Amino acid sequence: MSEADLIARIRELFPRAGDDAAVIGTQVITNDVLVENVDFTRDIPLRLIARKSLAVNLSDIAAMGGRPQYAVVAIGSPEEAFAASIIEELAAAAREHDVEIVGGDLSRAERAFVSITLIGEAAHPILRSGARRGDRIYLSRPVGGSAAGLALLQRGAEAADYAEREFIESAKRRHLEPEAEVALGMKLVGIATSCIDVSDGFSTDLHHLCDASNAGALIDGDRIPAFPDLPRYGPRLGINVRDAVLHGGEEYALLFTSSMRESELSARVGRPVYAIGRITEERGVRVNGELLAPRGFDHFA
Repeated sequence: MSEADLIARIRELFPRAGDDAAVIGTQVITNDVLVENVDFTRDIPLRLIARKSLAVNLSDIAAMGGRPQYAVVAIGSPEEAFAASIIEELAAAAREHDVEIVGGDLSRAERAFVSITLIGEAAHPILRSGARRGDRIYLSRPVGGSAAGLALLQRGAEAADYAEREFIESAKRRHLEPEAEVALGMKLVGIATSCIDVSDGFSTDLHHLCDASNAGALIDGDRIPAFPDLPRYGPRLGINVRDAVLHGGEEYALLFTSSMRESELSARVGRPVYAIGRITEERGVRVNGELLAPRGFDHFA
């Protein structure tokens, strides 16, 4: 059973599940867990592990157009020192985002993990299911940097010059220190017809959005914004640029739809966003006319 199969079964058993966060009245509630040797290793600074564990949850709230408010945290570790340090770092990260940690649990575990349940408020949440034929499809920022950063962290790389070294470091930062688009998500309320965050990869998450909306997508591949300098330096560093952009996970950009034109929408939210295609009545996702299969991250592949 793949992750997609498991998610489909979850939706059968729990019909209210299916968006980036659950909607209960005006509350939006989400949970993510980071597991040692799956989502992080011990050579990553604890500050970055703590910040990322919060950021991935903030991104889910952002995709619903919500304002994050409260968090409940569960931490498991073979030793007390890891848990104590993570708690300190989480407190600092939560203060930066006006999130109040209101409870949680501690446990001894064979491998360390951090699980956060984040609660936010959204009077008019943005769902995945609202995209309609003719809507423009948008990305909030360039993608592919996190996949490149992960590859560079795993195998290392030797820079040929200063500019290439800067690219390597910025790609690593994109993977280790993701930024949730909370401010943009709130501005998209009443503007976006549907939204999802790019956590599993553009190809997979666009399929999720289209499936929820009973629609398809036609994408102009040349308009998908790539992480800065990725097309220039990626090939020399052994990175498949197309795969990084289309299928790379842990980007946490917002992928959303709207009837508004790019220039109008960018002016409305006060920053650039990138129109990359249109929603179609015909099912399936196509890039430059060719079908695009969902090949993003799958925990159980």
